[in-house]
Amino acid sequence: MGFLRYDGEVMGIISRIVDYVWLNILCFVCCIPIFTAGAAVSAKYYTAMKLERGEAPVVTLAFFRSFKRNLGQNVIVTMILFLIYAFFGFDWYLVLRGGTGSMNPIMVGMLGMFSAMVLVITFCIFPLLARFEMKTFESFRNALVFGVVHLPRVVLGIFMAVIPYIIGIWYYKWAWLIWLFIQCVALYYNARFFVKKFDILEERAFGPKEEIEELPELKFDDLDEAEEEKIEEESSDEEEKIEEESSDEEEKIEEESSDEEEKIEEESSDEEDKTEET
Repeated sequence: MGFLRYDGEVMGIISRIVDYVWLNILCFVCCIPIFTAGAAVSAKYYTAMKLERGEAPVVTLAFFRSFKRNLGQNVIVTMILFLIYAFFGFDWYLVLRGGTGSMNPIMVGMLGMFSAMVLVITFCIFPLLARFEMKTFESFRNALVFGVVHLPRVVLGIFMAVIPYIIGIWYYKWAWLIWLFIQCVALYYNARFFVKKFDILEERAFGPKEEIEELPELKFDDLDEAEEEKIEEESSDEEEKIEEESSDEEEKIEEESSDEEEKIEEESSDEEDKTEET
């Protein structure tokens, strides 16, 4: 039964599947307040990319640390996207209500193109915010450029994000299971895709990974709380050790000074005795 060992390959695969399932459940729950949906998706990709890089984080801890850290910016991005979707949704409502013949085909084509651009931005922006620190409006521009450069793979990712809802219309009894399965598969492949492309971007911009890790201003990933606690414990142990050594040295100096004083007193008393005898 060696294949069932906790550190074996089979158990590693099962553990990874459970992590992806739990990540999607956490993301779904945190998306219930609609304005936190962006932060939940960003935290999901942050944790999934750490799993893909083999860093083995505590999934729940890493998810909520990223969720809390990027909440403000992600809420702003989410609200902007909601306004954009409302605008384009209203436009498509007018088009479908009046029929495509009532509008200029060029205008309909432009509306479709801009709608596709918004979908590309939505797919790419939250993984970018999960990995890099950037200003809000720069994130929209960078997400669009990244999505256009990798358009075929981005289109596949958007398709995998939408397809479970379409399938669920016909198989509504199993819709939740279909959604969870496809979301886990999509998260696995999307995390691998983003890790690979982000690593290439970092190497082109900053050089090899060894040089990137030496730059203090880059904040691509923070330490887990467990690592931070370990560092704090080590520093506190070193401080206690230094304090003990300093106290030992002070005691030693005091003992030596007291011994010298006693020796001087003994010598002075001996001299006095000698003078009295003479």
